[in-house]
Amino acid sequence: MPARLQIKPEDCSPLGQFILQYLDNQGISMNRLAELAGVPQPRLRGACFKGTCPTPETLRKLAKVIGKHHLELYTLAYEGRIENLPEDSEENSVDLLIRELFETARELRLVAPKARPSKAKIRKALLELGFQPEPVDAENQYEVG
Repeated sequence: MPARLQIKPEDCSPLGQFILQYLDNQGISMNRLAELAGVPQPRLRGACFKGTCPTPETLRKLAKVIGKHHLELYTLAYEGRIENLPEDSEENSVDLLIRELFETARELRLVAPKARPSKAKIRKALLELGFQPEPVDAENQYEVG
């Protein structure tokens, strides 16, 4: 009997590691997850490896089955793909911010909105979170927002 090919976590992107953990937690095979998501198994398997670029369609289908928002999977899929970030980027990373938002929403039993909120609503929420407008530029004298 031929040996089954196994994916090693060390060969996987953060998305791949998440998928492997999900499979283990759910007790299902990659074939079954691919079937549930409506994604060809080779495409799902390929999305697990470092350096791959899963399509947004694949991430949306997978997210629906896993019960996550597709942007969470997107941040996992593309984590670490940007080179030469500033030293403090780890603390200010958009990926980390997105994950924190979704984690908090899950803890509060909230789901993502169906339609994108207006810029005014986003601005109001950011101000309530403690974001502040940049100081007024002394030369140009303009106000932000």
